[in-house]
Amino acid sequence: MSTTELTPANTSARMTDGLTRADGEVEHQQVSPGATRGFLPELAALAVVIVWGSTFTLTKSTYTEIAPLAFGFARFIIIPVIAFAVLIIQARRTDQPKWWRIKRQDLPLFVLTGVCGYTFYQLGFMLGLAHTSPFSGSLMISLQPIVTLGIVTLLGERQPLLVWVGVLVSLAGVAMFLANGDGESQLLGNVISFAGGASFAVYQVFNRRLIREYPPATYSAYSTLFGAIPLLIISAPEAMRQDWGAISTQLWLTLAYMCVFPVYLAYIVWGWVIGKRGVAISGLTLLVPVVAGVIAVIFFDEAFGPQKLFGGALALAGLLIVQQANRLVRTRRAAQGA
Repeated sequence: MSTTELTPANTSARMTDGLTRADGEVEHQQVSPGATRGFLPELAALAVVIVWGSTFTLTKSTYTEIAPLAFGFARFIIIPVIAFAVLIIQARRTDQPKWWRIKRQDLPLFVLTGVCGYTFYQLGFMLGLAHTSPFSGSLMISLQPIVTLGIVTLLGERQPLLVWVGVLVSLAGVAMFLANGDGESQLLGNVISFAGGASFAVYQVFNRRLIREYPPATYSAYSTLFGAIPLLIISAPEAMRQDWGAISTQLWLTLAYMCVFPVYLAYIVWGWVIGKRGVAISGLTLLVPVVAGVIAVIFFDEAFGPQKLFGGALALAGLLIVQQANRLVRTRRAAQGA
């Protein structure tokens, strides 16, 4: 979530003018003066969380008809087309032809973020789900803020003590979760899913300068393109073996949903929500694994033992502590600056 097929899913597709922070949140400007009254932004945020949470069970359900890499091949033929269509529309609408251009010195950074944010993340997402349950996969990927914190700390950014308390709580919950053998959770799938989330964490760290210097439509299009090329090469053999004529209409509809809703429409709505309510509402993304788990229970018959439930809750509580600690630091710094 972020957290996203995070969910995270993909910060590079966020239609906001904010910055991605080390803790996986979006650091946005002040809440818009015309902040919406009532509960419409909250309802919209919950709708986005449900969309993101649904991706794990939906993707897992397609594997009865289509191989994981063939599914990824089909998605990433379509997604770059959507990304460049958005770029064309935005450039023409704003009369900004320069949006098409990227600096030559930034090309390696675009390639790095594309490979980490799309190639490796998507491989972790798809192959991880092939070997574990939707809830387990979503929980492992949701841990990427911890990896991000580790990276930025190694790069010299100091973190408050409370952040590391949250990290330890979260890791204790994960250890308890993985130690439980109930349900469909399998170690290999969990490791692959976590590796995908870790790759996305690398993407978030190195994507921050691109977010500052390029319009969202520009860095989204080129990062997606550079990530899609190696992914398509890797998945092409499995796509060639796939019997595409035997795929049901329902699966094609699921594929269309996965290409449009979690990646683009959800992020447009999420950007609007943050603009109306501020970054504090981004804590709702911690509900993505919860939603994924509920959907998995209803539609996938996933079983949870008490230890697994407690471990998952502890892991999410640790991530919440991390978010709150960073929020307190930002509030204190803002007060000192005032």
